Amino acid sequence: MRFFTIMIAAPLMCTALVIMGGVLVWQNMQMDSLRHKLALAQRTAEARKQMVEEARLLTKAVSSPNVLNVTVTAYNPVEDQCDEDPLIAASMRKVREGTIAVSRDLFDQGWVFGKKVRIEGLGIFEINDLMNKRYSKRIDIFMWDEGKARQFGKRASRAALLEI
Repeated sequence: MRFFTIMIAAPLMCTALVIMGGVLVWQNMQMDSLRHKLALAQRTAEARKQMVEEARLLTKAVSSPNVLNVTVTAYNPVEDQCDEDPLIAASMRKVREGTIAVSRDLFDQGWVFGKKVRIEGLGIFEINDLMNKRYSKRIDIFMWDEGKARQFGKRASRAALLEI
């Protein structure tokens, strides 16, 4: 009788263990799926938050009286485009991507070092340098690569001084 009970109970216990293992695997898959959905939701929320902030900045920039039509060009850190130390800007900081030089007429209107400027279609830049006195209503975007700067050329655009 005891042998008969063991012979029936052992397969039932094995079956129960297999079923429990399957349930655990299924629950782990569900948890992984939920973690993935949560990560996607968090990324989406962060992207939306960033878009709202950018829209706020753009709205503020468009409503600002500091929106001008300007000529936009690009420059490189070479002496014939700068001065004797092309790696130091007029602000006395190092030149770097994401910065611009502005003409002196804009500088005199409050477009000063450290301020942010949104150039339509190109992005947001920081004022770090000044252009030669012969230019007016002009912005020069800093680029390391001379080929890219030449390819950029000369463009007419709208630029807004951001109050941030």
